[in-house]
Amino acid sequence: MEAKKLDLQQAEKEVQLYMKENKIDVDLIGIAVSGQTIETIQVSYFIKENGVDEIRRIEKVSALISLEDIDKLFKNFKYKNRTTIEHLNATLKSLNTQFHNEDIVRDTERSLFFSGIMIALKDKTFRREYMSKQAPEDYTGAKLLEAHLLNEAIINAIERQLRGKINNLSKEYSWKDKFSFIKTIDYPLVNYKMMIKKIEDEIFIPFENEEKQDILARAYKIFLAKAGKVDNKNIILTPDHIKSLMVQLARLSVNDVVCDTCMGTGGFLMEAMEEMIGMTNDPNVIKNIKENQLIGFEIDSVLFALACSNMFLHGDGRTKLIYRSSLLGDSHENIVNSSDKELSEFMQDNKITKIIIK
Repeated sequence: MEAKKLDLQQAEKEVQLYMKENKIDVDLIGIAVSGQTIETIQVSYFIKENGVDEIRRIEKVSALISLEDIDKLFKNFKYKNRTTIEHLNATLKSLNTQFHNEDIVRDTERSLFFSGIMIALKDKTFRREYMSKQAPEDYTGAKLLEAHLLNEAIINAIERQLRGKINNLSKEYSWKDKFSFIKTIDYPLVNYKMMIKKIEDEIFIPFENEEKQDILARAYKIFLAKAGKVDNKNIILTPDHIKSLMVQLARLSVNDVVCDTCMGTGGFLMEAMEEMIGMTNDPNVIKNIKENQLIGFEIDSVLFALACSNMFLHGDGRTKLIYRSSLLGDSHENIVNSSDKELSEFMQDNKITKIIIK
């Protein structure tokens, strides 16, 4: 960062010189500032990626912004070519091929495995440490998988991130149990870490601020369609354009409470969330939308896990996603610590204004 009292161009020249001559092997953000009062401040932002000589100016940003916003600005600028649907589909298809050809994980568990890694990458401890994981040392007893410690790290990160994130009207649900199959992943450690790094660089970071992308639903379709599992389970995931149309037809307001009685991977709720958040800049209103204005039901355990994962990755109120049927008196349900009366009161207390179903 370089500041000059009155000369922004001189500040720009000097900060770019520092960026060019800096020998640290990291991406660099340059900030040039001039002005002595709030009214006269001018700011320019520059990016130089590690290993690239070119210094690029970030256009259309000329004010001082928070470190959090600088981080978002940098990621959006650096990864903008990786946030297209085409790039996302190509990356997911490549991962699916890798899962299949190298027999990493069964087809029925691929979408959960992918969502588990995405959740683990939200965990700062895991992101900081996963590349340093080593194979277990030999000891007397059962031979451990080479990837044992990395598998444990993924499951523990998922548990830390999702602990307690299930509505008390739900049937009993254990995140560790749902993702326990990860303990059996037997994959060369170096390749395993490179695969996670690929997901981090090509999907997790680029799409971290792209809240409208229903990534896990897209992954679910790609990972299972080839094996025919989607059709076999009679699960039909709504196309993106239909989700968008139905949310538009609902004519949502910023105060609506939206319910999806059969939410699948949570696509309708995410679309509704995006629509309502786009109507306000008030952080308290946005927080309330995420925590209190989105309610969903799902009875398929895999889809419920994907919906919770999806909503978690998009930062919304996953505690109002409920693992059970939305039908009162459903004879197929065995509700734990809940009753139809409690569910009915829950629905009334939340004053639902819009129900989106397909």
